[in-house]
Amino acid sequence: MKALKNLLSIFLIGLIFGGCAYNWIVEEPVIDPTDPNAEEVSFSSDITPIFASKCTACHTTGNQMPDLTSANAYNSLNSSRYINTSDPASSLIYTKASPTGNHVQYSEAEAALVLTWITQGAQNN
Repeated sequence: MKALKNLLSIFLIGLIFGGCAYNWIVEEPVIDPTDPNAEEVSFSSDITPIFASKCTACHTTGNQMPDLTSANAYNSLNSSRYINTSDPASSLIYTKASPTGNHVQYSEAEAALVLTWITQGAQNN
């Protein structure tokens, strides 16, 4: 009887702890930059916040170029030096901060957004 009680206790403890799911890290959805049916990426609502959180500590007016503050980011980037719409993956604004780049890193989802925005023509929308 004691062995049955111990077995039942172990089973219940295992059930209690095994039935719990902890999702401490919420994964960001990653869009496919090569998907022609991907939702349009907005520069003002999708890309500028990435620059504000990752880049503007250094890339501001009068500091490191390009100026990535929300008021000046598009005009600073609108050149073939930073954006290459014919080969988006080689664009400097993507490669420098990509998850494998050497600057402050984009997350995988942020990198996909930047690459998708360039692939979609790098519009000021």
